[in-house]
Amino acid sequence: MDSCLTVLEPVVESVAGTALTAPRPERLDGLVLGVLDNGKPNSDRFLAVLAARLQEDHDLAGVIVERKPSIGKLAPDALVDALAGRCDLILTGVGDCAGCCSCSTHDGIAFERRGIPAAVVCTTEFVAAARTAASAAGLASYPLVVIDHPLGSASPDQLDRRAARALSQVEATLLEGGACAC
Repeated sequence: MDSCLTVLEPVVESVAGTALTAPRPERLDGLVLGVLDNGKPNSDRFLAVLAARLQEDHDLAGVIVERKPSIGKLAPDALVDALAGRCDLILTGVGDCAGCCSCSTHDGIAFERRGIPAAVVCTTEFVAAARTAASAAGLASYPLVVIDHPLGSASPDQLDRRAARALSQVEATLLEGGACAC
């Protein structure tokens, strides 16, 4: 009896160029920032500190905060549509595990496809997961805001320091001519 061995290789091929990011503004002043918290421990606190810094530095017209109903799932289309209809920019994350990091990346790309620039925050340990998710969505070079891992056990001082370091990454990701001149 002949036997056949099938070898499967679970690797995602990059699909470069099949999706585009939203146009970036020249300035953040006067724009409304949407914050989509994925519900990970400390992500709400971290994103709030980062949004406050953006508000202080750029005179944002407002900040709208929403929380996903589930950490490890994509944001529901209705939530993405509602935020996209009320906001000019999105800050989302924080990817602090493989599942939530992949979902946050896909959420950011969902906003991009609706014409809203997004900055996706993930931790150092899960950059590969975020890059794989972005590649699978057709944006292999999608920019990420990367902060130190872990987030969940970080103290308020550590969150503040991480937000201070992340601020320039967020600005570069959201502004025209920044890291996302795609």
